[in-house]
Amino acid sequence: MISFEPTEKQLALQARFQRLAMERLQPRSMMIDAATPAGVDPDYLAVIAEEKLNAFLIPEEYGGTPLSRMSLAILFEELGAGCAGFAAVYAQTFHSIAALLIGGSEEQKKIFFPLLLPPGGHVAGFCVTEEKSGSNTSSFSTSFSRKAGSFIVHGEKNPVINAGQGRFYVVWANEDGTKNRAGISAFLIPEKAAGLRFGTYHDKPGFRAAPTATVHFDNVCLPEENIIGPAGSGYLLLMQILDWGRAISAAIAVGLARTAIEEIIRFAKQRVIMRRPIIKNQSIAFLLAELVTELEAARALVWRACRLIELGRDHTVAASMAKLYASELAVRATTEGMLILGQMGYRRPSLMDKIHRDAEAFRIAEGTSHVQKLIISGQL
Repeated sequence: MISFEPTEKQLALQARFQRLAMERLQPRSMMIDAATPAGVDPDYLAVIAEEKLNAFLIPEEYGGTPLSRMSLAILFEELGAGCAGFAAVYAQTFHSIAALLIGGSEEQKKIFFPLLLPPGGHVAGFCVTEEKSGSNTSSFSTSFSRKAGSFIVHGEKNPVINAGQGRFYVVWANEDGTKNRAGISAFLIPEKAAGLRFGTYHDKPGFRAAPTATVHFDNVCLPEENIIGPAGSGYLLLMQILDWGRAISAAIAVGLARTAIEEIIRFAKQRVIMRRPIIKNQSIAFLLAELVTELEAARALVWRACRLIELGRDHTVAASMAKLYASELAVRATTEGMLILGQMGYRRPSLMDKIHRDAEAFRIAEGTSHVQKLIISGQL
């Protein structure tokens, strides 16, 4: 039986990062949101270093202090409640580490895991999406060829979170002459590899704390040992990572939705019209009753998916259900929040305005809501 009762250690973890999120991440996120697009904020990198966040993702034998999937769900919810953009920056490092955990060789783990551990706050880049392919991950225009015991990667990925600041990048490409899943491989590209270039940071409406840019691969030459797993195994590897990632993305969305609901409750208790707080109005009270119920349901879906991952059981549909439900809840909660707060939410700076713009990204990233419905319906 799956238990949804957090342990004492998990409750302590939750309290620790809830304080960090509210006292440090959320105030800083408002400043980043209003600033010109740049790389990962230095204060956010300091948080990664000081809290040893990357160690939570890395096995003990490589210097880490790993958390269980359930504990990671709790952690990512708190980070998402503070700043979804920061949580997305961290999630990209999680994805890159996952590629090594699932398909990496012992030598690759020994080389690349230490690059992310303290001292210093470090991130990695996960390079999958292409401008023309979008959610289609069965074929890429980024390609590779073989030459004298090495691989040559050429093409571009866009958008890529942490572009220009990753210690390394995990990149998916099709072998020249192939246009199907069987030709896809994944590669590890170090940050200073010759031919690796980065575009300017995108000016996005939301997720502004998660810097994105185009990554260019101008005939990047890699030794044979930088391919992850056998050639042609990249598609299967990617599907496994995305299943893990969707559960994490859903946890972040739950955190953002929770922040929106808490903001609505706070405002509705303080806003008085005709000597009556508006939370006493049935239309608002009933809406909040629905939202807090849906929040509990979304969290339960996330925890179920993470528990299935821990047990080594099939979790693809569970992860997609969690991602779909939590993403849509984040959008609904922030949309209703904008309506209830009225001009207080619509004018800037406004936390509700910021998280409303952030929420829309969840319906797109890690596979759109339509893709999640496709995955779920395909198992009916």
